[in-house]
This record gives sequence, structure tokens and C-alpha cells, in this order.
Amino acid sequence: MNRDFAHIHIMPTYRGGDPAPTGYLEWHEWARVQLRAGLRQQRCGKCNLYKFPQELTSETFNRKLICNNCFMSGGADADR
Repeated sequence: MNRDFAHIHIMPTYRGGDPAPTGYLEWHEWARVQLRAGLRQQRCGKCNLYKFPQELTSETFNRKLICNNCFMSGGADADR
């Protein structure tokens, strides 16, 4: 019993500077658009993960910007 099927995933259209989506496939499509728009990633000062400028806050840790996730989890004040 062999069943053939297809999964169609409809993604929204993204533009450079749009906020990051939460879904895995959506994030990769969004990241491709950000790179084509000329935006580049930089490391978060706390977790050292690469983030786009929209994913970073204006708060710093060790003179580097920190990402929204680290900021929301108290990362800015954790090791000071």
C-alpha cells in the first residue's frame, strides 16, 4: 500500500528589516531575504549566537549587543 502525497506550505512574503518569524521554515526564508537586503548577522554578547540586527536589543554585555532572548531571560544582569 503506497500512498503518494504532497505537503504545501504557504509562506508570507518578507522584506528587508521585517521582524523575525517564529516558525523554522519561515525563519529561513526570512533570513534569506535579510541577507539579500544587505543585513548581516553579528554575535550576541551573552549567548554568542549569530543574530540579525532586528533580533538584537540596544542593551550591551561585555561591550556587545545582546539578543532579545537573552535580554528577556535577564541575560544583561546575570554575570555583572
